[in-house]
Amino acid sequence: DMPLMDAIASASRRISAEFEQQNLANTAWAYARLEKNDLPLLDAISGEAIAKMEDFHPQGLANLAWAYAKLGEHDIPLLAAISAEALKKIEFFNPQNIV
Repeated sequence: DMPLMDAIASASRRISAEFEQQNLANTAWAYARLEKNDLPLLDAISGEAIAKMEDFHPQGLANLAWAYAKLGEHDIPLLAAISAEALKKIEFFNPQNIV
């Protein structure tokens, strides 16, 4: 239901600063799973995720990277931040987070 997804995206953009790392990753993942590319929402998620990158767990890093890749979004600052954080936490990744 695209009107519903658009309404959720709009509401999420307004409150994205309140999202924790899991909320950011899950929202990006959900939109990617539904193949709904909402660039303003992805931009808001990216900005907040970069600011909160040290709070991300391996699963959140993996989900966020997957979502942007699935949607074909080449957000270089976000991908660089994910890569840097993943390197810091690589010992905590399990097979599900890597594949």
